Amino acid sequence: MLDAARRLGVDVDSVCGGRGICGRCQVVPTFGSFAKFGISSSSDHLSNPGSVETTDYKPRRELAEGARLGCAAVIQGDLVIDVPAASQVHKPVVRKSVNLDGLVVDPTVRLHYVELPTTELGEERSDLRLLQDSLSEQWSLTSD
Repeated sequence: MLDAARRLGVDVDSVCGGRGICGRCQVVPTFGSFAKFGISSSSDHLSNPGSVETTDYKPRRELAEGARLGCAAVIQGDLVIDVPAASQVHKPVVRKSVNLDGLVVDPTVRLHYVELPTTELGEERSDLRLLQDSLSEQWSLTSD
């Protein structure tokens, strides 16, 4: 669902990169007949909640009643989805034409959500080493 929203230009927040651990991409499916859109939205047009939304979900943000994680839910037919304000990313609108031909965006800094393991006093690995190991394990990033 998150991929579909992004392709349609709907700004759904997801700081964990779609891994189902931040809870920011919560959306609320709406079911029924929608004459305005010419579709019928049914619960069987949406996948059943998987392990990411049920047993694995460790809420950073509590999952609201009837809400689904946009990164975990799979659209299987016509569907109407409400994106609550808390799950929206509000980007500034620039109303000026600019020629961006040839612009290459290659940021030096990239955002990666990482969970570090619990450490004991006297741990042999430094905090930097823990961070590097976690980036390697969780995002396949190396410290080259």
